[in-house]
Amino acid sequence: GLLRGLDRSGRVVLSVAAVLAALTTVAWRQSSARGTMKALTDVERQIELARDEREDLARKLMVMEGRNWILEEAERRLRLRSPREAELQFLPGVGP
Repeated sequence: GLLRGLDRSGRVVLSVAAVLAALTTVAWRQSSARGTMKALTDVERQIELARDEREDLARKLMVMEGRNWILEEAERRLRLRSPREAELQFLPGVGP
């Protein structure tokens, strides 16, 4: 085999090189795994922020769909208001 043709010092050098190669491979894999875990953590954080934003927007939408908000905005933006009772006139024979 390969090791039989080498003297003792050659086998030691080859063994040390093999151990160093294995350690380098392990270090590279751990570094790669750390990078992947960091990327995964970043994506999970972004997903959580997006969920929070979606919930916030859903709450705002519920408020904006409400009658009170619509009336307030109509008054503020368009200067519209609900009629007072004295301003209402009901016509006979006309109904919903």
